[in-house]
Amino acid sequence: MNTFDQLQALTGGNRALTRRLLEEVLRSCTDDGQQLLAIAHDDHPRMVDIAHKIHGAARIVQARAVYEACEALEASTAQDDLRPLREALHMALMQLQAELGQTLAELDP
Repeated sequence: MNTFDQLQALTGGNRALTRRLLEEVLRSCTDDGQQLLAIAHDDHPRMVDIAHKIHGAARIVQARAVYEACEALEASTAQDDLRPLREALHMALMQLQAELGQTLAELDP
């Protein structure tokens, strides 16, 4: 099930509510992506905290690439190089943003 279908199921098919949820998820992805990039690459506790926050939202909308990237970051240790994990999560968030933007563009206002 894709993100749009998942949101449709959550809203009982209410298109206006689905649109609002899509907009909120898109806004959250943008904000979370900015926060993720603002964290120092060696600040393991903050990196895990933001990954945990993103993970919950990604699960709700079935954004598999995002929640899998979050799981990898959450499973990391303070000794791990977090840069590739952060980059993978950021790329997954950017892909989700693109998908959400496309879906919103295809919806009637």
